[in-house]
Amino acid sequence: AELGVFRLVWTYAEKRAGDVKIRRKSRAAVDGSPKAAAANVIFVDQTAARLFYAITAAENLLIYGADVKNAFAEAPPPDQNFYIKPDRAFNNWWENCLGNPPLAPDEVITGQRAFQGHPEAPRLWEKYSDKILRQIGFKPTTHEPCLYSGIIDNERVLLMKQVDDFALSAPSERIANLVYDAIDEHITFPIKRLGLATLFNGLDVDQTAEYIKIS
Repeated sequence: AELGVFRLVWTYAEKRAGDVKIRRKSRAAVDGSPKAAAANVIFVDQTAARLFYAITAAENLLIYGADVKNAFAEAPPPDQNFYIKPDRAFNNWWENCLGNPPLAPDEVITGQRAFQGHPEAPRLWEKYSDKILRQIGFKPTTHEPCLYSGIIDNERVLLMKQVDDFALSAPSERIANLVYDAIDEHITFPIKRLGLATLFNGLDVDQTAEYIKIS
C-alpha cells in the first residue's frame, strides 16, 4: 500500500433521460476506496445553478452543453508515483490485441496520468480545468467557484462546470463553439458538444424565447 498500488476495476453506467435509455458506457478505473476519499472537489449546488439559469434568462442567452471525455486522465499525474495491478481483461488485451509478451502474475504498470478512482484525481482535474478556463479568458465568481464569466469575441458568456460536464450560456452557437474550440486546444480528445442543453446535472432544461425552466 505504501508504494501506491491500485487494483484495476471497471465502472458501468446507463445514461437515461427520464424513462428513456440513452446509452451504456464503461470505463477502466482504479479502486482507490481503501486509500482516501476525494478532496477539494467543487460541485454545483442549488444556489449556484439557479443563479446561472436566472442570469442566462435575464440576459437572453442560450445554454449549450458539453462533456469532456475521460476528463481525469487529461490532468497531470499525482506528485507521488502510483502503480496499477492489471486485471484479466487488461492482460488479454495486452497479449492478444497488442501482441506483447505476457505480464508476470505480480507485475504492475506505472500510472502516467491522473486516473479515475485515484483519491487525487478529482482535485487534479479541478485544478487543471480551472487553469484552462482562466487561460482562455474566464474568471470564476468569488463565492461560487463552479461559475465562470468571460468576454469571448466581444460577447459576455457564462459557464457552469460540474466535474466534466459544462453548461455554457452564450448569445449564439458560434460563440459557444469558439469557447469549446479554445478548450479543445488544451485536451487530448475533442470535447463532446451536445448542442442546446435539455438536461444538465440530472435536471431537465426547457429553453424558450420567454423563459428557461428547470425541473
